[in-house]
Amino acid sequence: MDKIELGAYVRTERFCTVTIDAIFSENDDAVKCGYTEPTHTKIDGWEIKGKSIDCYHMRFAAIKKGE
Repeated sequence: MDKIELGAYVRTERFCTVTIDAIFSENDDAVKCGYTEPTHTKIDGWEIKGKSIDCYHMRFAAIKKGE
């Protein structure tokens, strides 16, 4: 997948279908913003990570994998 947009629905192994709330070009930037929880998705060129908002909610970000 070449491009992921904000609001896109992405299927992940761990959390079923998630909504992308942020997009990062560097993993370090995503980690600084709290996106550290792996989702084990298998999308070529992308990694999806989550961050906890509270006990029952998470937000998810797409991170472009380095070439």
